[in-house]
Amino acid sequence: MSDYTSGNINFTGLGSGTDFQSLIDGLIKLERVHINRLESWKSTWSDKVEKFQELNTALLGLQTTLKSMDTLDEFMSKTVTTSDSDTLTATASAEALVSSHAIEIGQLATNDIHVTDSGVSSLTESIFSSTGEFTFTYGSETITLSGISAGTSLQGFVNLINSHVDSREKIRATTINDGTSYHLQIYGLDLGSDNQVSVDNTVGMVFSNADFNETQNAQNSQIKVDGYPPNPGDWIERDTNTVSDVIDGITLNLKKTNAAGTTTTIGIVTDKEGMKENVQKFVDQNNEIRQMIKDLTSVTTSSDSAKGSILTGNYGVELLVGQRMKDIIASKGIGFSWYEELPNGDFTGDRYSALSQLGILTNADSGGANMGLLELDTDELNKALDADPMAVAMLFAANYEGVSDSPNVQYVSHINGTTKAGDYNVQYEVSGGQIISATINGETALVDAANWQITGAGGTDAAGMAIRVENRANGVYGNSNSDASDAINVHLKLGKTGEMVEALEDMTGESGPLEILQDNYDTIMRNIDKKIASEEDRIELKKRMLVQKYSRLDALLGNYQGKSAQLTASVTQLMKG
Repeated sequence: MSDYTSGNINFTGLGSGTDFQSLIDGLIKLERVHINRLESWKSTWSDKVEKFQELNTALLGLQTTLKSMDTLDEFMSKTVTTSDSDTLTATASAEALVSSHAIEIGQLATNDIHVTDSGVSSLTESIFSSTGEFTFTYGSETITLSGISAGTSLQGFVNLINSHVDSREKIRATTINDGTSYHLQIYGLDLGSDNQVSVDNTVGMVFSNADFNETQNAQNSQIKVDGYPPNPGDWIERDTNTVSDVIDGITLNLKKTNAAGTTTTIGIVTDKEGMKENVQKFVDQNNEIRQMIKDLTSVTTSSDSAKGSILTGNYGVELLVGQRMKDIIASKGIGFSWYEELPNGDFTGDRYSALSQLGILTNADSGGANMGLLELDTDELNKALDADPMAVAMLFAANYEGVSDSPNVQYVSHINGTTKAGDYNVQYEVSGGQIISATINGETALVDAANWQITGAGGTDAAGMAIRVENRANGVYGNSNSDASDAINVHLKLGKTGEMVEALEDMTGESGPLEILQDNYDTIMRNIDKKIASEEDRIELKKRMLVQKYSRLDALLGNYQGKSAQLTASVTQLMKG
């Protein structure tokens, strides 16, 4: 009889001679068809998740690029030339006007320095014969360092001054070696005439307070700008050599004084080429994402069929990502107003409020390789930059820039992360010489009567936005119709780079569409894994049943074959007899 075992059963030269193992393998292969389909299905979902991840990475790359130019200073650079860079250099922010200025530097800002007349032979020599004190005044504050140990060396005292919590932020100590002895030097850390240093008293020290001589007096820098102040003895003074609050948008770096009556000239120009590079970068980076989405969702058609790409028809990619980015490109800037020239030669609104006005359009060539991608008309961009470079920069990089179009109110401030960019219609009432009520976009606003201020209430888009009332005569002001001539509108502008950055943060965030879809697909794949595991268990059980069934059949056939052989042998024997 053939040998067999149940469970992991092998058929090895069984008596029946039938290849039951091949039969079982064939039956199991048929049973695995459903598992193969499930695994193929899972692979499809896995491929989709991989493409989601690639798209998410590309969106994060776009976000990083746009963040590098989402403020006016980053997007619109101004360059400054100087007639004498050894005397004066300067930098300019986006707000600086294209202009030139003549700067005269009368003196540089300095700090106060004191050095001892006498010295000691080495840094390790003791300068305290007993427990001592050191009292100094810095500006208007007098400080005493007490309990200084007898035997403290010159170097030890220097270390004490520079590390002591009461002195380290105000003065610094060092030594000067004149070739024969070491002198103690004390100097103030801040520039400017208000930061004088005086050594008032020393106890137990080899240097008395009278031993300290002022070698440099603390003084302010002095400049004249374009001849102002006109009187020879009058100067604009600052306690620094980096002066940023005299000319709007300009930071002056004073390096040395001018000869009396002479000036150094600086010139400020807009770096239009740099702005063009930023615009081109904006277009190119957006096109990379558009092309990626285009490839992932395209449909290839032939004469009798159509075949989609891996994410064709996926609403998360096509609508929540692709269409949202297209809408940002095509729509008017948030908080911007359409430009309108008035009969008197004046204008209202923003010079540029849509990217199409700067030559950025979408290719509509149906079937073309560049269909759906952005195209930049450099001629139109050049015209816009020549006409009003600041307006171009604002459309791209306004970072919650607030402005009122009515003299009745003035925009004051907003709260980052709370106040939303947009257009706000303001109405208010003044009675009895004080503001008594106000609304913003029809919603009740907070009123600070003492400071004549209106603030957007919490829970509204205007939350945290502060507006100061300028027309304080009794009456009701504003109109609920924003287009009315007496309407009061305040605009909080967000440029296209900032708008895109905020949208990308939503898209790639934990609650964004890609993350949600990926989580859904992960759930689907986990469920497929459960089905595959269940099928594997079923097939394994089926396999064991088949093995046992055919093992019994093989044994039975082997038994019959044995009996048949015996009968054949008996018949043969009888015939011989």
